[in-house]
Amino acid sequence: MHAENQIYCFKPETFFKKGEPFFIHLSTEFPDFVGVIHRHEFIEIVYVLSGNAVHTVGERAYTVKRGDVVLINYGVPHKFTATEDTKEPFVAYDLMFTPDFLDASMLNLHDFSALQTSFLFLSLFPDETAQSPDMHIQSSFTDFGKMFAGIYHEYTCHGKGYAELIRAYVIELIIKLFRELEQSGRRFLSASNAETVATAVAYMTTHYDARMRVEDIAAKVFLHPDYFRKLFKSVTGLSVSAFLQKTRVDEACRLLTTTALPIQEIAASCGYGDMKSFYQSFKKLTGKTPNEYRISQ
Repeated sequence: MHAENQIYCFKPETFFKKGEPFFIHLSTEFPDFVGVIHRHEFIEIVYVLSGNAVHTVGERAYTVKRGDVVLINYGVPHKFTATEDTKEPFVAYDLMFTPDFLDASMLNLHDFSALQTSFLFLSLFPDETAQSPDMHIQSSFTDFGKMFAGIYHEYTCHGKGYAELIRAYVIELIIKLFRELEQSGRRFLSASNAETVATAVAYMTTHYDARMRVEDIAAKVFLHPDYFRKLFKSVTGLSVSAFLQKTRVDEACRLLTTTALPIQEIAASCGYGDMKSFYQSFKKLTGKTPNEYRISQ
C-alpha cells in the first residue's frame, strides 16, 4: 500500500457493497489509508471528529481540525496525514458516494459538479464550484457531526429503509454545507486557478518538442484530466490541444524567420512526428504553408 510515488486509484467497488452507490467508515477502520496519496472515482466528504491532520491536495496543504468538513472531488490526488503532536488522535468520518445516489439521472457520472444539473441542487452552486477540486469548511456547526453520526449509524445497523434515510441525510448535508459557505462568506480553499494553469503552461512551453498527452500535463499539476481540461479552457479560452498546437506553430514561425533550417527539421524540433500534421496545423493557424510564410517575412 505504501509504494513510493504511486498514486492509488480507488474505484467504487473498492468500498461499496454490490448495488449500493455509497459507503461510510471511520478513518480508524482503515488505518493503512491515512497518510497515503490516492484518488477515487467517487465523491468523498470527510468530517473530522478529533485531532488534527494535514490535508495535501497536489502541491498545496492545509490543516484540518475537529469539526472541519472537507469535500474532495472525483479524481483529485490527495491525502490526510495525522498530526502527532496533539492530545487527541486523528479520527474522521469518511463518506463516499456517486451522484446517482442522490439523483438517478446522474447515473455513470462521478464528478461533484455533475450535481449542478440536478434539480435538487440547481440553485445552490456558486459559479466557481465546478473549478474547485476540494472544499474546506472550518466550522463548529454541530449539525454536521450529528448528520455524519446518523449516516454512520444507519449504515452500520442496516435497518429497514436505511438507504433512503442516508440519502436524505446526504442531501441535507450538502444543502447545509452550501448554506454555511454562503452565510460565512467563505470561498473554496483551492489553489489559484491562474497559478495552476500557469504551471501547466510553463511546462507545455518548455516541452512542446516532446510527445505530450493531456493526461501527462494534468499529472504535472496533480489534477484529473477531465477536470484539468475544463480548468485550462476556462482560464486560457483554449483547449489544451489548441494551446499546444499554437505554441508549436509559434515556435515554427520564429525558426522560419530567424534561421535557415530546413522545414522538415523545424517541424521535428517543434514536436511534429510527421510533415502532414505539421502542414495542416501550420496552415490552419497562419493561413499559409511554412514555405509561403518564410518567403513573406
